[in-house]
Amino acid sequence: MISNMLRFGPNFFDGLDDVFTEIPVFSQGGTGLRAYPQVNMGVTDKSVEVYLFAPGMDSSALDVSLEKNLLSVSGERKLPASDDENAINRRERFAGRFKRVITLPEDVDPNKTEAVYRDGVLHISVAKKEEAQPRKIKIEV
Repeated sequence: MISNMLRFGPNFFDGLDDVFTEIPVFSQGGTGLRAYPQVNMGVTDKSVEVYLFAPGMDSSALDVSLEKNLLSVSGERKLPASDDENAINRRERFAGRFKRVITLPEDVDPNKTEAVYRDGVLHISVAKKEEAQPRKIKIEV
């Protein structure tokens, strides 16, 4: 009897993809997780390193600003023009405007910020203030 309960009909999984596309987080629209480029962030002794993954975008479509310790990256990704829209059965690549705001540690120096976009990755390096960097203390004998 229990073994019969564990058997699934041949069409049980057919509509599973449709279930996830109806939930806003997984949707193709501008409010789901796909609306935002993925970000990796790391902290070293001298800087904060942020990597934003935005393949297929032109660097002129990206806007980076830093105010106090809030790093803001915004832009717009456009899909390539297609000859026949009816030929597309599934589209997983996000298109539209996005904005990411990342809170950085308090000890960053906004005046020492560099941004480089190469191979679809925006690398932002924000230096830490001199007084926040570790110092080597000399031991006197």
